[in-house]
Order: sequence, then structure tokens, then C-alpha cells
Amino acid sequence: MTERVLPAMAFALALTTQLSFVWAIRRFFVASGGPQPGMRAIAGLGTPFALWQLAALGACVVNPQGAGTHALLGAGLYAGALGLFWWAVAANRTRPLSLAFSQDAPEHLVASGPYRRMRHPFYVAYSLAWLAGAVTATEPGLLVPLVVMGVLYVRAARLEEAKFAASPLADAYAAYRARTGMFWPSLRA
Repeated sequence: MTERVLPAMAFALALTTQLSFVWAIRRFFVASGGPQPGMRAIAGLGTPFALWQLAALGACVVNPQGAGTHALLGAGLYAGALGLFWWAVAANRTRPLSLAFSQDAPEHLVASGPYRRMRHPFYVAYSLAWLAGAVTATEPGLLVPLVVMGVLYVRAARLEEAKFAASPLADAYAAYRARTGMFWPSLRA
């Protein structure tokens, strides 16, 4: 019975993480002009990938043999993803950001919370969650969502950075960019 505790904890954290991400798409991010094709790809691929990941984690709960260490590492990654995600939400609570791949011009620059050290904490949180699934389930195939979704996140981040470079916030963003990491935290900030 106790051997199922860690896999069950990882599953609960995975479910909470995925539900948090869905909440953000539906209730937090601003979707001016409706979802663009890139965002439709994130949602269209993210849903079956999340279900695949949850099914694999559910199998670890049912058959937990040898899952303890991996479940503990995965739970830590999910907790990190959740913490970073909600920290980024808090930093944007008063002025939510645009949905990924939106074509609107940026209206403000966020440099507080996790944005003090990295420019794209939401994408990092999402990536940590995809990595957590592969680690927890020890299923190499679950690295596919990490790679596929990671490519989409990089494309979205580059689009966002190009929008800043072409906006009235270009100079402020260039200075911000010089002192922060894109996806990896900078110690310079």
C-alpha cells in the first residue's frame, strides 16, 4: 500500500498541474483576436499528450513496482512546475499576458517575480511538467511531448520577443533581455 503513495502523489500533482494550465488558457491569458494557429497547435497537441501522460502515471499507481525514486523526482518536478507557474500568474495578476502566438503588440513589461531572472517562466513551467511525466513514468516515449511542445514554446517565445523588439517597449526590453535568461534563470538580475 505505501509503495503507491509516491506514484499517487505524483499523479495528483500532474493532474493539478494540467488543470492549472487549462485554467490559465481559459481564464487568465488574454486572447485578443482569438487563438492563432500556434496556440491551436499547443491546445490540440497538449490535450492528448496530457491524457497520455496521466494514463502512464495512473499505470504507475496501479503497478508501482520500482516507481518510488522516479515518482519522488517527478513529484519534485511537478511541484517546481506548479510553483513557477503560480508565481508567474501572481506576477501578472493585475495585467494578464496575451495568449501564446497572439498578434497584439505588448503593452507592458513584467520584470518582477520569476521574470526578474527569466523571460519566459510560463514556458519553463510547462516544460518542467512534460519532463516530470517522462521521469515519473520512466517511459521514454513521454519525452516526445517535451520535445514537440518545447519546439512550440520556443517558437512562441521568439515571436513574443520579436513583438517587443518592434514595439515602443523595445529599448526597455533590450535592457531587460540583457540581464535575464530566456528559459534558464540568470543570476545577473
